[in-house]
Amino acid sequence: MSGPAADEHPTDAVLPVEAFGEEFLRRVLHLERVLESIDRILGTEFALGPIGAGPGRKVAQITATGSFLPCTGEPLDGPEVGYRVLVPVEVDFDLDLRVDSHRFHAEVVVPLRVVMRTVEPLTILWDIDPPTAEDLEITIRGETRRSTVLQKVSGMDSELRRFLLRFVQRELEKPHVRRAQRIDVASVIDGAWPQIAAQFLPNGPEDRAG
Repeated sequence: MSGPAADEHPTDAVLPVEAFGEEFLRRVLHLERVLESIDRILGTEFALGPIGAGPGRKVAQITATGSFLPCTGEPLDGPEVGYRVLVPVEVDFDLDLRVDSHRFHAEVVVPLRVVMRTVEPLTILWDIDPPTAEDLEITIRGETRRSTVLQKVSGMDSELRRFLLRFVQRELEKPHVRRAQRIDVASVIDGAWPQIAAQFLPNGPEDRAG
Protein backbone atom coordinates (compact mmCIF):
# COMPACT_ATOMS: atom_id res chain seq x y z
CA MET A 1 0.00 0.00 0.00
CA SER A 2 1.32 3.43 -0.92
CA GLY A 3 0.28 7.04 -0.57
CA PRO A 4 0.41 9.75 2.10
CA ALA A 5 -1.80 7.88 4.60
CA ALA A 6 0.45 4.81 4.57
CA ASP A 7 3.77 6.70 4.74
CA GLU A 8 2.77 9.47 7.18
CA HIS A 9 4.15 7.69 10.27
CA PRO A 10 6.38 4.91 8.93
CA THR A 11 8.46 4.57 12.13
CA ASP A 12 5.72 4.63 14.80
CA ALA A 13 6.86 2.56 17.77
CA VAL A 14 4.45 0.84 20.13
CA LEU A 15 4.14 2.65 23.48
CA PRO A 16 2.75 0.49 26.33
CA VAL A 17 -0.35 1.85 28.03
CA GLU A 18 1.48 2.25 31.35
CA ALA A 19 4.24 4.28 29.73
CA PHE A 20 1.65 6.34 27.85
CA GLY A 21 -0.07 7.22 31.13
CA GLU A 22 3.16 8.36 32.77
CA GLU A 23 4.20 10.40 29.76
CA PHE A 24 0.70 11.92 29.61
CA LEU A 25 1.03 13.10 33.22
CA ARG A 26 4.45 14.59 32.59
CA ARG A 27 3.27 16.41 29.47
CA VAL A 28 -0.03 17.71 30.87
CA LEU A 29 1.34 18.79 34.26
CA HIS A 30 4.81 19.87 33.23
CA LEU A 31 6.95 21.97 35.55
CA GLU A 32 6.11 25.41 34.13
CA ARG A 33 2.37 24.70 34.32
CA VAL A 34 2.59 23.54 37.92
CA LEU A 35 4.67 26.56 38.96
CA GLU A 36 2.20 28.93 37.35
CA SER A 37 -0.68 27.18 39.13
CA ILE A 38 0.97 27.46 42.55
CA ASP A 39 1.73 31.15 41.96
CA ARG A 40 -1.97 31.72 41.24
CA ILE A 41 -3.03 29.69 44.27
CA LEU A 42 -0.89 31.68 46.72
CA GLY A 43 -1.48 35.09 45.20
CA THR A 44 0.96 37.95 45.69
CA GLU A 45 0.52 39.65 49.08
CA PHE A 46 -0.45 38.85 52.66
CA ALA A 47 -0.52 40.51 56.08
CA LEU A 48 0.35 39.29 59.58
CA GLY A 49 -0.58 40.56 62.99
CA PRO A 50 -0.42 42.18 65.25
CA ILE A 51 0.70 39.16 67.27
CA GLY A 52 2.43 38.97 70.63
CA ALA A 53 6.14 38.18 70.73
CA GLY A 54 8.87 37.58 73.26
CA PRO A 55 8.55 35.76 76.64
CA GLY A 56 4.90 34.97 77.22
CA ARG A 57 4.20 36.82 73.98
CA LYS A 58 3.72 39.97 76.07
CA VAL A 59 6.99 41.84 75.54
CA ALA A 60 6.21 43.17 72.06
CA GLN A 61 3.87 43.03 69.10
CA ILE A 62 4.78 42.15 65.55
CA THR A 63 2.98 43.26 62.40
CA ALA A 64 4.15 42.36 58.94
CA THR A 65 3.36 42.58 55.26
CA GLY A 66 4.75 40.13 52.75
CA SER A 67 4.77 39.18 49.11
CA PHE A 68 5.17 35.89 47.29
CA LEU A 69 7.67 35.93 44.44
CA PRO A 70 7.45 33.59 41.42
CA CYS A 71 8.29 30.07 42.51
CA THR A 72 10.87 27.75 40.99
CA GLY A 73 11.19 23.97 40.98
CA GLU A 74 12.72 20.81 39.69
CA PRO A 75 11.51 17.24 38.99
CA LEU A 76 11.56 14.78 41.88
CA ASP A 77 14.13 12.02 41.80
CA GLY A 78 12.81 8.49 41.39
CA PRO A 79 9.77 7.01 39.68
CA GLU A 80 7.17 9.45 41.03
CA VAL A 81 5.79 12.09 38.68
CA GLY A 82 6.18 15.32 40.61
CA TYR A 83 8.28 18.32 41.56
CA ARG A 84 10.06 19.98 44.43
CA VAL A 85 8.80 23.56 44.37
CA LEU A 86 10.51 26.47 46.13
CA VAL A 87 8.33 29.48 46.99
CA PRO A 88 10.34 32.66 47.76
CA VAL A 89 8.73 35.10 50.17
CA GLU A 90 9.79 38.59 51.23
CA VAL A 91 8.45 39.97 54.52
CA ASP A 92 8.80 43.39 56.19
CA PHE A 93 8.35 43.37 59.98
CA ASP A 94 7.60 46.08 62.50
CA LEU A 95 8.46 45.15 66.09
CA ASP A 96 6.58 47.40 68.55
CA LEU A 97 8.14 47.48 72.04
CA ARG A 98 5.59 50.06 73.21
CA VAL A 99 8.42 52.53 73.93
CA ASP A 100 9.97 52.34 70.46
CA SER A 101 9.78 50.25 67.31
CA HIS A 102 12.17 48.48 64.98
CA ARG A 103 11.91 47.36 61.39
CA PHE A 104 13.21 44.13 59.86
CA HIS A 105 13.30 42.52 56.46
CA ALA A 106 13.06 38.75 55.99
CA GLU A 107 13.76 36.55 53.01
CA VAL A 108 12.08 33.16 53.22
CA VAL A 109 11.99 30.06 51.03
CA VAL A 110 9.01 27.71 51.47
CA PRO A 111 9.58 24.23 49.97
CA LEU A 112 6.59 22.25 48.67
CA ARG A 113 6.48 18.68 47.39
CA VAL A 114 4.01 18.18 44.53
CA VAL A 115 3.18 14.64 43.36
CA MET A 116 0.79 13.62 40.58
CA ARG A 117 -1.20 10.38 40.66
CA THR A 118 -4.20 8.90 38.88
CA VAL A 119 -7.40 7.88 40.64
CA GLU A 120 -10.81 6.63 39.57
CA PRO A 121 -12.74 7.58 37.57
CA LEU A 122 -10.10 8.70 35.05
CA THR A 123 -8.92 11.58 37.23
CA ILE A 124 -5.52 13.20 37.70
CA LEU A 125 -4.89 14.21 41.31
CA TRP A 126 -1.93 16.32 42.30
CA ASP A 127 -1.05 16.39 45.97
CA ILE A 128 0.77 19.34 47.55
CA ASP A 129 2.65 18.42 50.72
CA PRO A 130 3.31 21.48 52.92
CA PRO A 131 6.63 21.67 54.77
CA THR A 132 7.32 21.59 58.47
CA ALA A 133 8.36 24.80 60.23
CA GLU A 134 11.94 23.51 60.33
CA ASP A 135 11.99 23.11 56.52
CA LEU A 136 11.59 26.85 55.96
CA GLU A 137 14.74 28.78 55.08
CA ILE A 138 14.72 32.19 56.77
CA THR A 139 17.15 35.11 56.74
CA ILE A 140 16.22 38.19 58.82
CA ARG A 141 18.07 41.51 58.70
CA GLY A 142 17.59 44.30 61.22
CA GLU A 143 18.25 47.96 60.55
CA THR A 144 20.60 48.33 63.56
CA ARG A 145 22.71 46.18 65.88
CA ARG A 146 20.09 46.63 68.59
CA SER A 147 17.47 45.39 66.15
CA THR A 148 19.49 42.22 65.67
CA VAL A 149 19.56 41.61 69.43
CA LEU A 150 15.83 42.27 69.71
CA GLN A 151 15.21 39.84 66.89
CA LYS A 152 16.59 37.03 69.06
CA VAL A 153 14.82 38.20 72.22
CA SER A 154 11.43 38.49 70.54
CA GLY A 155 11.59 35.04 68.95
CA MET A 156 10.78 36.58 65.59
CA ASP A 157 12.26 33.69 63.61
CA SER A 158 9.97 31.18 65.30
CA GLU A 159 6.94 33.43 64.97
CA LEU A 160 7.57 33.88 61.26
CA ARG A 161 8.00 30.15 60.74
CA ARG A 162 4.75 29.38 62.54
CA PHE A 163 2.80 32.04 60.69
CA LEU A 164 3.98 31.14 57.22
CA LEU A 165 3.35 27.46 57.85
CA ARG A 166 -0.22 28.19 59.01
CA PHE A 167 -0.76 30.53 56.08
CA VAL A 168 0.38 28.03 53.46
CA GLN A 169 -1.61 25.20 55.03
CA ARG A 170 -4.74 27.38 55.14
CA GLU A 171 -4.33 28.40 51.52
CA LEU A 172 -3.94 24.78 50.39
CA GLU A 173 -7.17 23.83 52.17
CA LYS A 174 -9.32 26.40 50.36
CA PRO A 175 -12.09 25.07 48.07
CA HIS A 176 -10.65 26.58 44.88
CA VAL A 177 -7.34 24.83 45.58
CA ARG A 178 -9.03 21.50 46.20
CA ARG A 179 -10.90 21.84 42.92
CA ALA A 180 -7.72 22.69 41.04
CA GLN A 181 -6.01 19.57 42.37
CA ARG A 182 -8.49 17.24 40.66
CA ILE A 183 -8.57 17.08 36.87
CA ASP A 184 -11.44 15.02 35.46
CA VAL A 185 -9.77 14.00 32.21
CA ALA A 186 -12.94 12.70 30.52
CA SER A 187 -14.86 15.92 31.23
CA VAL A 188 -11.96 18.08 30.04
CA ILE A 189 -11.69 16.16 26.77
CA ASP A 190 -15.47 16.19 26.28
CA GLY A 191 -15.51 19.96 26.68
CA ALA A 192 -12.56 20.50 24.36
CA TRP A 193 -13.49 17.87 21.77
CA PRO A 194 -14.65 20.30 19.04
CA GLN A 195 -11.27 22.05 19.14
CA ILE A 196 -9.40 18.75 19.34
CA ALA A 197 -11.34 17.16 16.47
CA ALA A 198 -10.72 20.20 14.28
CA GLN A 199 -7.01 19.37 14.38
CA PHE A 200 -7.31 15.98 12.65
CA LEU A 201 -10.84 15.47 11.25
CA PRO A 202 -11.86 16.94 7.88
CA ASN A 203 -13.61 20.28 8.15
CA GLY A 204 -14.83 20.59 4.58
CA PRO A 205 -14.69 19.12 1.06
CA GLU A 206 -11.19 20.46 0.51
CA ASP A 207 -9.87 18.33 3.39
CA ARG A 208 -11.24 15.19 1.69
CA ALA A 209 -9.63 15.86 -1.64
CA GLY A 210 -6.86 13.52 -2.78
